[in-house]
Amino acid sequence: IAQKMENNTFISQELEEMRSQISLLKDKLDKQTIINDQHIRRSMKSNMSEINRIILSSIIFGALALPYCTWFFWSQEMSILFVVTTAIMLAVCLGLTISKQVILKRLDFSSGNLVEVAQKLGGIKKHYQDWIKIAIPMLLIWFSWFIYEIISNLGVSPMTMGLCTGALIGGLIGGFIGFRIDRKVIRKTDEILEQIKELQKGE
Repeated sequence: IAQKMENNTFISQELEEMRSQISLLKDKLDKQTIINDQHIRRSMKSNMSEINRIILSSIIFGALALPYCTWFFWSQEMSILFVVTTAIMLAVCLGLTISKQVILKRLDFSSGNLVEVAQKLGGIKKHYQDWIKIAIPMLLIWFSWFIYEIISNLGVSPMTMGLCTGALIGGLIGGFIGFRIDRKVIRKTDEILEQIKELQKGE
């Protein structure tokens, strides 16, 4: 009987030690999960800060371009229709960019609903994906109109050719910068969406 009681006590002690080890392991896993979640959320905030900086630079550029281009084209005696259309085009682009910035500023990565955050980010990503499809034909039409306006005002001359060449080079540089900005926003948005998926897997 004494031997049996001793065996039971030994088994009981071993079970208690196993429970203690399992409890410690669970605490470590929980802490690791919390640390991992915090790391992912910090990375998401970092990516979002970069997206906000990119979009803010676009807003600043657009806010400067709108009055300057309107004044410049008006001073060159281009048609009122062309000047007004250009101003409206720039104003719409600026307004859309500001609206995306407002949406991004309201996203909460700390305690917000990740499903809602992912949906809004998906919408912004789609906007930038679709924007290239709209912007390229729109700019081609606008640039053709711009060339027509210059030739109508100045006729065909070396000065006209110089202005057209300068405008073409400027347009290509601006288009390349715009394309890089667009791709960067999409890439950073993809990274955040992947990080949200990682967080959702751990929930």
